[in-house]
Amino acid sequence: MIRRVLLLSLLIFVAGSGLARAQMFSARRMAMGGVILAGGGLGSDAANVAYRGVPPAPNSGSGITLPIGVIPLLANPPELDSDDPDFNVYELANLAYNPPWNLQLISPEAPANDITIAVGRNHLAVDLGDMKSIFPGGQGKLGSVMNGPAPGFGVRRFFLAAAPLVFYQNDLSYNEPLRDAIDGDEFLPNTNYEMLDHGGGLAAVGVHLGWAGPLVKTGDPRAGGTGLYAGARLKLMRGLAYAEADNVVSFVTADTLFGSDPVDVRYAGHYYDTGPDGGRLGRGFDLGAVWLGAGFEAGLGVNDLGTRFDWRVRESVAYSDTASGEYVQQVIARGRSHASTVPVTVAANVAARAGRFLLAADVVRGVNATTGHAGAETWLGRCALRGGAFLDPNQIVQFSLGTGVRFGRLGVDLALATNSRNLSRERGLELGAGLALYR
Repeated sequence: MIRRVLLLSLLIFVAGSGLARAQMFSARRMAMGGVILAGGGLGSDAANVAYRGVPPAPNSGSGITLPIGVIPLLANPPELDSDDPDFNVYELANLAYNPPWNLQLISPEAPANDITIAVGRNHLAVDLGDMKSIFPGGQGKLGSVMNGPAPGFGVRRFFLAAAPLVFYQNDLSYNEPLRDAIDGDEFLPNTNYEMLDHGGGLAAVGVHLGWAGPLVKTGDPRAGGTGLYAGARLKLMRGLAYAEADNVVSFVTADTLFGSDPVDVRYAGHYYDTGPDGGRLGRGFDLGAVWLGAGFEAGLGVNDLGTRFDWRVRESVAYSDTASGEYVQQVIARGRSHASTVPVTVAANVAARAGRFLLAADVVRGVNATTGHAGAETWLGRCALRGGAFLDPNQIVQFSLGTGVRFGRLGVDLALATNSRNLSRERGLELGAGLALYR
């Protein structure tokens, strides 16, 4: 049962973690540390709607990334049969953390499955081995809001686009005795061990109605002038899926650890969930501003102001049945009205041109985490050299570099970047590649 409690804790934490550390699907942006690209480069308008009205920077354009990491996965897929001796649940969890889009050049080893349990006279200790690095210290919070690509069209300064939205967050914590036991201390008599978890997420798709353009403009902001640009975006969405859960797992040891009475592991859960049939209207609002002048650029984007969804959900509870010793799940309501919100995300960025160099940096305040990125780029004829660094959601500094080659309007981009998107939070190295289409 102790193994079940620990595994449940692991799976809850992993289930919400994959997208939090998703790759940058732009080799140029990846090479520059994941920074918000100057001049409305790929992905910038999602962070700041005002970039839809900003004139493009030199050497900017659009592009696509290549899923080069899928090839080795298809050649050597992980074992999915849990009865096979090569099956490793942590290897599968690492794939959830780190989807195989980019090519993994250095991948930390997945934690071993081995758990050592030491038993003696009134003595019990659990050694998790490599698994210790999986569990957050005391409390683990994570989450993310992801706005997908928004293809659409514009008329003058107004635009209409369609885009998906995905949001999740998770808060996992333990009381002090369980935290000590996870660290390898002995289990103690007459002690309450407790784990609490609250998590939820939603997926939706909808339309964006907005405006972006200059408020004040003097000359050409890219050639000695100045300009202040603003943007606003109304998001009208239809919910596709929603889930929310509160879980508590606990047990109290007796006077004697190995007495005649078995340990009673108590579980209580409260759930809300629905699919597309329970989705109703969602609405939200984004604002942004960008200032250009003297080769300098500064932007501020505030997304998901008042974003709210209405749902018709199934409400259920789960608990330990003391009479039967089984875990029971019971539906207590169907079609119940329920509302959910999406937290506000704030992104601030700056960029400047210093001779042949473009320098850029940003700070993004997301769900339960603040990350920062910085990068640089210079062109030597047809060849671009790029580098950067960023603070990831694990609060570890990562590094990147890359290059690009341009042939007229077409180009090829390559990027190398470290990351800690794995269960053990150790540094790995990946290669990204993409095709670019320049204006």
